[in-house]
Amino acid sequence: MHAYFLLFLQSARASFAYRQSVWGSLFSAGISYAVPVLVWRAVYAANPATPVLSAQVLFPYLLLAGCLNYAIAMNVEHRVGQRIRSGLIATDLLKPVDFQLAQLSQALSDGLFNVTLCLPILAVTYLALGSAALPADAVAFLSFLPSLVLAFAIMFSISFIFVQAAFFTYSGYGIFAARTAMQQTFSGVSAPLSLFPLWLQHTSEWLPFRHTVHTPLAIYLGWVQGSELWSALAAQLGWAVLLFLAGRAILAFSLRRLEIQGG
Repeated sequence: MHAYFLLFLQSARASFAYRQSVWGSLFSAGISYAVPVLVWRAVYAANPATPVLSAQVLFPYLLLAGCLNYAIAMNVEHRVGQRIRSGLIATDLLKPVDFQLAQLSQALSDGLFNVTLCLPILAVTYLALGSAALPADAVAFLSFLPSLVLAFAIMFSISFIFVQAAFFTYSGYGIFAARTAMQQTFSGVSAPLSLFPLWLQHTSEWLPFRHTVHTPLAIYLGWVQGSELWSALAAQLGWAVLLFLAGRAILAFSLRRLEIQGG
C-alpha cells in the first residue's frame, strides 16, 4: 500500500507542478460547463412553450453534470497509451506492484486535481442557482457519496479496458475517441437521459456509462428514492465489480500478445 500511496503523491505533485497548465485546465473546464448550458438556453428560448423539463430542473442538472463528469475524468488512456507507443510500458510491468492498482492510484490523483479545479466553478454554480443546486435532502446527499465513489470506479474500469486496445492497435486514439463519444452520449452529461429518444434511453440501460453521471445526480437531486435508490446503487456496484474484474482478465490476455515498441 505504501508503494501505491507514493504513486498517488508523485502523480498529484506532477499535476499541480505547472501553474500555466492548472490555469489552462481551469479555463477548459469552465468552457466545457458553459457550452451545454448556452446551447440549451438557446433551445428553450426558441421553444418556450414546449419544454419537456422545466428550466429550474434542467439547468442545475447540466451544471452539476459538468462538474461531476470533470471530477471523475482521468488520464489513464493518455498516460498508458503513450507508454505503450514508446515502449516504456515494459518498465511499468517490471515494477513489483500490480499494474491495474498502480493505474488506479494515479487515477485517484487525477480525481484530486480535477475536484480542486471544480470547487470554484461549483461555488459559482451554487451562488447562481441557490437551493436548486443543493441535494434534495440529507438522505440524498449521504446516498450520493457512495454513488460518487462507485461512479469513479466505473469510469476508471471503463478507461482501463479501453486503453488495452492500444496493446493490439499500437495507436489507441480512435478507440479513445470512441470511448469519449460514448461517455458524452450515454452518461447524461449533455442532457438528462429522459430527454433522449426511447431507443437511446433503452440502449443506455444496458451500458455502464449512465452510472458515471446520470445515476449519481439522480440520487443527489432526489429523482430516485426508496427501493429505486437501492436498485441504482446496486447496479453501480455490480458494474464496478464486473468491469474491474473484466479489466484484469483482459490485461492477462493482452500481456500475452504484447510486443514492446520503441528503442
